[in-house]
This record gives sequence, C-alpha cells and structure tokens, in this order.
Amino acid sequence: MATDEPRSSKTPRSKKSATQTAEVDEAARARIETELRNHLAGREPEFASAVLARVLGTTVTAEKKPVDAWFEAASRGLVDERSLDQRVESLSEIGKVSLALLARHPWWSRNALVQAIALARSPEVGDDASVGRSISEVLSRWPVLVRTHSWTRTEELSLFEPLAARLRPLLEGTLAIGRATLTPALPPVGLGRTLLALALFPGLVAQRRPRLTRSGELHAADATKLERALGEARGLFATWDSLGAFEEVDGALAPIAPRVKRLLDDPGGLVAEFLKQRLGDLGWALASLVAQAESGERLELGASLLAVGVRTNFSFGFDVPSLAARVERDDLRFAPLLYVDTASDAIALPPDVRAAILGQQLAMGPAAVGYVQPNYEVVLPPGVPLSAAFVIGCAAELVHVEAVARLKLTRESVLAARSVGLDVEDVIQALETLSGPRGLPPAVKHAIEEWGAAVGEARIRTAVVLDLRAAPALLEKVAEKLAPIIVDRPTPRLFILSRAPSPKELAVLRAAGILTRAVAAAGGKPHDSHEEAVVDPPAGPWPLAPRARPRDLRDALDPHRVLDLVEASRPGKKGGASPPSTRGAIDPDDGGEKPLGAGVEEALEEKRTEWGARADWLRALRQIVDSPPFRRAAATAAGAVLLAIRRATEPQRLQLEVARIVAESSVRRAID
Repeated sequence: MATDEPRSSKTPRSKKSATQTAEVDEAARARIETELRNHLAGREPEFASAVLARVLGTTVTAEKKPVDAWFEAASRGLVDERSLDQRVESLSEIGKVSLALLARHPWWSRNALVQAIALARSPEVGDDASVGRSISEVLSRWPVLVRTHSWTRTEELSLFEPLAARLRPLLEGTLAIGRATLTPALPPVGLGRTLLALALFPGLVAQRRPRLTRSGELHAADATKLERALGEARGLFATWDSLGAFEEVDGALAPIAPRVKRLLDDPGGLVAEFLKQRLGDLGWALASLVAQAESGERLELGASLLAVGVRTNFSFGFDVPSLAARVERDDLRFAPLLYVDTASDAIALPPDVRAAILGQQLAMGPAAVGYVQPNYEVVLPPGVPLSAAFVIGCAAELVHVEAVARLKLTRESVLAARSVGLDVEDVIQALETLSGPRGLPPAVKHAIEEWGAAVGEARIRTAVVLDLRAAPALLEKVAEKLAPIIVDRPTPRLFILSRAPSPKELAVLRAAGILTRAVAAAGGKPHDSHEEAVVDPPAGPWPLAPRARPRDLRDALDPHRVLDLVEASRPGKKGGASPPSTRGAIDPDDGGEKPLGAGVEEALEEKRTEWGARADWLRALRQIVDSPPFRRAAATAAGAVLLAIRRATEPQRLQLEVARIVAESSVRRAID
C-alpha cells in the first residue's frame, strides 16, 4: 500500500499539467483560426478552402472537407512549428530562397521574383529547367495568391500573410550575403585631397558670393561651377548645405565661419556626409551594408542589391527589374569610393572609406605644410591643417588645383574674408600655421595688416537669443545639443542662435530638462540637417555567410535566361495541380504551346529577307523565334506579335517587344 499511494498522488498532478498544456494550445489555435477567418472574410468557400488546403501542403481535390473543417485543420497546422520547419527543410535551396522572398516582401511580379532569385543565388548554367521546377513547386504547393491587373494583365504574386508571418523566423538565414577575402586587397583612396577640397569650398563661396534664386536657394549651375573649380568633386555644395554651413547675406550665399571650423574639427563626420552626397541613396546604402564586413573582404553584389531593396521596401525608386537593368548596363560605377565588379559579382570598400562610414579614426596620411611666397601666392598641398586651409580659402582667390592648390592674396580677397567674420589676426595666424618652418614673409604680413585696418565691418543679422537659467552641467549639455545652430555665446548662459530651434530640437531640450516658455521666430530659411539626412536602411536578418564561388552577375540576369526561367516557373496544367476550385489562388496558365499562325510566319519570312545581309541578326532572330516566350506571345497575342515583327528595326527591339507582350498577356485570366 505504501508503494501504491505515491503513484495515485502523482497521477492527478500529471493529468492536470497535460490539461493545462492542451488548453494553451487550443487557445493559440483559436487565435490563429480567428486570424485566418479575418484574412479570408468575404471570400467564397471554394476559394478559402483552396487557400487553407495549401497552408497544409495539400489540395482540396486530395481531401474533401467543408470549409469550417479546413479552418480548424489549417489553424492546427500553423500551431505546429515543427511540422512547418520540416516542410521548409524539404525544399531545395532555390525553393527556400523563393519562399523567403515571398515571405519578406508583400507583392512580387513573376518576372521580378525570378530576377530577385538570380540576384540572391547563382544556380549552375544550363540548370534552368530544375530551377524553374523548384520555383513552380513553391508557387503550386504553397498558398501563393495570383493577381492580374485588369489593364496590363501583369501577374502579381503574394504569399498568404498568416503563413508568411510564421515562416519568416524559419527562413532568417536563407537570404544570406556571401562574403570572401578580396585578393588583392584594395588600396586606400587617399582622402587628403578630398578633405582639402572640402576645406576650400566654403572659401570659394566667400570669395565669389554666388547669388540666390527667389526661393532662397543656390542655383544648380552656380553650385556646379564652384565644384568644378576644385576638380570635378561633385557633392561638395550638397555636403556643406546639408550641414547648414551657409547663410544668406544681402541676397548672396556666405559661409558661417564658426560652424565651418567646428565641422572641420571632426573630419570623419564631414567625410561621411560627403560620401552620402557623392554616392547617392543607392550607393550609400550599399556602402553602409558593405561596411559591416571585415576590412579586406568583398560581398556578393547581387545579394547586396537585393538586401538593400527589400530592407527599404524599394523606397529608393529601384524595383527589382530596374536594379537588374542597372547591372546589365554596368551602371553601378562608384569608383574609387566603392569597388563594384559585376563580372565577379563583388562589391568592396577601400579601408579609409570604410573607416569614415563607421565613424572610426581616419587615416589622414602624412601631415604637410604649405608655403607663402613674397608675391602673395599661397601653395597648399593635401595634409595641411583643415581649419587653416578654410581661413586661407576665404582670404585668397583660388588660382589652380591639381596636385596642390594655389591661391593668391589680394586686397579684395582679404576684405571678402572680413565680410564673413574673419579678422586680420585670423588670416595671419592661419598663414603662419601653414608656412611652418619657412615662416611668413614680413612684407606679406604687413600688407595684410594694412588692408585690414583700412576698412571696418558692420553686419545686420536676424538672430534668436536663448537665455538659459540652469546648472553649469546642464548648460554644457545644451551647448552640445544645439551646436549646429549656435552662432555665438557671449556669456555662459546666453546663446545666440542662427534660427529658432525646430520642434525636434525643442523635444531634445525637454528631454535634457530644459522647459522652453517662448521662442522668438527667426528670419531666413530654417535648416535641420537631422531631418533632411538620408535615413540608413534598418538592420535586417541578412547575415553574412562564407561563399567564395565567383559568378558573372550579368550572365545570371541575362534577359533570355530570365524569360526562360519565368516560363519554366509556370505550373503546368497536367498533374492535377490546378483544380477549378483554386482558381485565383494559383497560377492560371496552362503552359500549352500552339503552332505559329500563317500571318506571323509570313511576317517572319519578310524579316528574314530584310535582315539577310546580317548573319548575326539572322542568328538572333532564329533564337528569338525558337524561344518559349515568343511561342507563348504568338499564341496569346498574335496581332501584337505581328505588329512587333514588322516594326522591329533590330533584334534587340523585337526581343523587348516580345518581353512586353509576354508580360501583358496570359492564356487564362486570374480573377482575385
């Protein structure tokens, strides 16, 4: 009896625990079923049954059930994560990539999906049939919805969202970006000349005083002229303008000297902003992604392009077909700031550019000094102190830039520096710093002092006074937060601002403990570099994985190959994969092939005669006519194909017209 009592006391506890587990599972199943019913609300029972059956990996013809039973079965299937994981693991590599793309992005055209797969992975050449079968298997065995635009009849594919939400965690590592060691390693770009150009550009603005448009902005042509004066360094004006380094004075643009000096004290942040402007949205996003790799490594270009596009939901205006077109045209040229090689599917960063993007210490190169000649000419090589170079750029007229920058001191140029708030003492001190051991010629120093003493300066400016009553530690915190708009600080608690703080800056002050009662409105154009900066793509589950096999990305995205893969990805009519009740939930095409019509054959014969003098054109025409896209286009839109053949002036134009017809035509309309 003593041995039986513990057994009897243990049994009720185990039954209770099993009952609680079942209740938790049933509650989760009920929530998922509610979610499924919400997503399929208003749908016909046949459509809902077809979708729910494919959630379980089967079809309505394989197992007859009422729609309510399908809801219960599908909800139980989604609760069972182990079963879902096994279904995913049973797919081929291309099938997993297809499913991962469908789960990550809400809508895909069939052509864009195939191009995205080619960007992400590189199947062996000649293996298009198996790749197409793998894609077709995903589209037919999983609940992939098909929508056809009523005007262009372009197919759009979408994975059933409740299933996609549960597949994303299981497919996180599928869309990995290959990484490998780059041999030979990229040499540093050498940012010394770039930094010198950045330091001299505000001086060009101070000397030439470009006029503004009625809207208060610098004309693009004037910005281009100023940048070309420093050697075609595009992005200089945009860099300084985005950092709020200029102001309007009497209808002309002028640099804000204190702010420019502060920015030159942090050349890493300045170079990073220049890289943003120089590379553009797409180039900067790619560079930020490549910077995550180790120095000296390369990443796969195709997978990187796809990662940037999917992460930002293609907000740069580049969808997958246009990205593929840029690869085909070899339009991704960011050298020397970003190394891109489509022939080897590689993208990499020079070490100094990577350091600037990551905010690391810049390799400035060897320090250098300039020299001042008795004839008032100043020579500045790369590597001179940047703040001193900026002051001289404001006080001397630029003569020539090549390996070094040559400038000329004149009375008018020194007075131009006075007009932007630089005193004669600042100019002399900068010249002495740049002269180094050679020293400043006494005649030059005496002339500058005479020029400066001959004039005075009076400036009328609209500013905002910020009067703070707070502890010294809090005052320094405010000075740090509002540094971009602080013009002067006469006393520890009195700040002179170039404009009124923006709502974002006021929120920062409130978070720091400063309660603002009133802010005077300042004239001029407000400028908030934080709000106008390009937002970096958010970090996503695109890990970096070792993969050393090179490939030619242009061959992987060849239009002929993509169209063949699109055709191979269409589920066939045979095999019972498309029962009538699933129409609208799977691909509608039957994959049939019809003979060419007499009119099309006659037009082709005329084109063969016309192109008879070009053997390469005849060969290209034969390839186009024998391709599955042309056969399908001729069967679905014979009139459009006939017109395209007669209008074609070269094989490439005919190929593009056939691709357009294939995209706009379908054997059977899918109504969603």
